[in-house]
Amino acid sequence: MKLLTLNTYSWVQTADPETYAALIADILENEYDAIALQEVNQLSSGTSVNEPEGYLPTQNEIPIKSDNFAYFLVKSLAEKGLSYHWSWVPCHQGYFRFDEGVAILSKAPIQSVEQVQLSVVNDFENIHTRRALALETEAAAFVSVHLSWWKTEEENPFLLEWTSVETAVKKLRGIKPIYVMGDFNNPADVRNEGYDLITNAGWQDAYAVAATRIGSATVPPAIDGWVGNEVPLRIDYIFSDQPQAVETYEVKFDGKKLPCVSDHYGVAVTYA
Repeated sequence: MKLLTLNTYSWVQTADPETYAALIADILENEYDAIALQEVNQLSSGTSVNEPEGYLPTQNEIPIKSDNFAYFLVKSLAEKGLSYHWSWVPCHQGYFRFDEGVAILSKAPIQSVEQVQLSVVNDFENIHTRRALALETEAAAFVSVHLSWWKTEEENPFLLEWTSVETAVKKLRGIKPIYVMGDFNNPADVRNEGYDLITNAGWQDAYAVAATRIGSATVPPAIDGWVGNEVPLRIDYIFSDQPQAVETYEVKFDGKKLPCVSDHYGVAVTYA
C-alpha cells in the first residue's frame, strides 16, 4: 500500500499549472493507491463541470468547477494513462475567492464517500468550518482532514474535530484498515496536545515505525497559519488505526530531491 498526503495550497500562490509538474510526475512514477489532498481550491466564480470523469460526489450544493485542483490532477494523470477515482468535499470559502476543500484520489473503485462535519460552525462562508472526506474501497478506508490548531480554551476546536473523525470511522474499526491523512496543525514534538491525543488513542503514526525515513518536517518556518514560528514542524501525518509495518516514510516536494509545490511538503508512505 502506497499513500501520499499533501496540503496543496492550490492556485493561491500561482495559477500556472506548470508549478505542479513535479507532483504529477511523482504520482505517475509511484502510482499511489490513495492520495489525500487538503486546501483543494477552485474559483468560486468558475465554470461548473457536468459529471466529471471518475468523480463521486458527497453533496450537490457546490459543484465541481473547471479549475478544481483535484479535477486538474485527475485529468492530467489520465492524459498520461493513469486513472483515478476521486471525491471532494467543500469546506469553506478561502481567501474570499475560492471554494476550499479536501479530496481523495483512489486507484481502486470507490464503494462509498461521506462528507463528515467536524466543527461546531457549519457555515461555508466561515473559515472556521471544518469538514472531512471519508472514502471507502473494498480493501481500506481513507479520510482526508485539515484540522484546527490546539487551543486551551474551554471549547478546544481540535479536540471536537478529532472526536468527530473517530465517530465517523468507528463503524469500520476492525473490518478494514483505516488511514487518516492530512494537515493536523499539531506538531509532533509538542506533548499533551493533538499529537499525543491521537497516538495515545492507539493510532499509529507511520513516521514513528518506518524502517526507512527520508526527511521529517512537513512545513518550513512561518507559513500561513504559523506566523512567528521559527522552526520547521512536522504537522502533516498518515495515521493508521491498526499497527502495520512501514517500509518507507518520505517527505516530498521540500525543495531538495523534488521542488516545492506548496507551502507544505508532501508525505509518502509505503506499507509492507
